[in-house]
Amino acid sequence: MSIRKQASLIIYRFKERGLEVFMLNKSNQWGLPEGNVETAHDQEMIELDPCEEDDCQALAMEGDWHEIPSLKAMLYQDAKELKEKLKEIEGGTYVSIKEALERKLSPGQYQFLKELKDVLVDRNSVRDI
Repeated sequence: MSIRKQASLIIYRFKERGLEVFMLNKSNQWGLPEGNVETAHDQEMIELDPCEEDDCQALAMEGDWHEIPSLKAMLYQDAKELKEKLKEIEGGTYVSIKEALERKLSPGQYQFLKELKDVLVDRNSVRDI
């Protein structure tokens, strides 16, 4: 069984600099990937608390974009939207969590990144954040 919802998708990884998150640059505005996301119960995802201020939700998943073949399939869209979304993703990059939090983000995206950091610290699964 799967659930499909509109949400921000936070892709994170751990590198030498510590926790990094994947961000997109759309028209000189940095942000998180968004779209209709289909999640299955067998996928290891962190569902973050909804942001009431922006009326948005977010899911977080560990991994590199190019190493997660099923991630592209999770973006449920028709062919035209998918093509545009993939073009946006090509302009994205990983940045340290500290750099991400210093960028001009919506209140909801800022809240999601702070919560993700807190959840991962609580799980004792990160070093050098």
